[in-house]
Amino acid sequence: MKKSPTAEIISVGNELLIGHTLDTNSHWIAKRLTRFGWTLQRITVLRDSLAAIKNGVKGSLERKPDLLITLGGLGPTHDDVTLKGIALALNRQLALNLDAFAMVKARYIALEAPTGLTRFRTKMATLPAGAHPLPNPVGTAPGVLVKVGKTSLVSLPGVPSEMKAIFTGSIIPMLKAAKGQAPLEVSIGLVGIIESALAPALDRTRKAFPGLYFKSHPRGREGGIRSLIQLHVYSVDPDSRSKLDNAIAYLLRELSKSA
Repeated sequence: MKKSPTAEIISVGNELLIGHTLDTNSHWIAKRLTRFGWTLQRITVLRDSLAAIKNGVKGSLERKPDLLITLGGLGPTHDDVTLKGIALALNRQLALNLDAFAMVKARYIALEAPTGLTRFRTKMATLPAGAHPLPNPVGTAPGVLVKVGKTSLVSLPGVPSEMKAIFTGSIIPMLKAAKGQAPLEVSIGLVGIIESALAPALDRTRKAFPGLYFKSHPRGREGGIRSLIQLHVYSVDPDSRSKLDNAIAYLLRELSKSA
């Protein structure tokens, strides 16, 4: 049985940790990873700190995901230190990348920026040794790709429009090439039952169908006049896809026994 390719995300930014900004980027990427049959194993949020980024990247690489995506910290300001943190994690030098420099230069020419390529702008083309820039069609900072063993480490800007543009143009082809199989999902609504009453039958069903993932979502308050539970059942591995209908029928039979 072919295993799904795996991914991790590291979101970088103090604004995420103080509650100023919601991490919608990770949510957006998670949906696309799932759509193309990838398994997202972890999302980590880190401060704009060299030590935090270095340790976070090293920890992820030790787990050997097929894809590690970092988000944020690629811009020209003092707190954009993601690439420096990655370089420390990889024990590589930072150096001006000529391909990235050409991308940044072309972007500022198109913007008719009057002050030219300052050191702050050149910073966005300074990448870890061995890295490759990814075109950013809507912004100035290129994305970055570096291979580390079996892991493709991709760094994307935190600005959602830029992240989505680079992801769509450069990362989705990588996801498709892996030929992962997206999970199947069945969703049913259970009316007139509270979650604690559902739990025993759900537990028996889960044990009878170990290749499936069951997730219940109560809608409204427990004990209401018409309590509702939205139950989602996902195939975890390719062999379990054909078992979804049988699992739902089994669960309903178990519930009828306790009614």
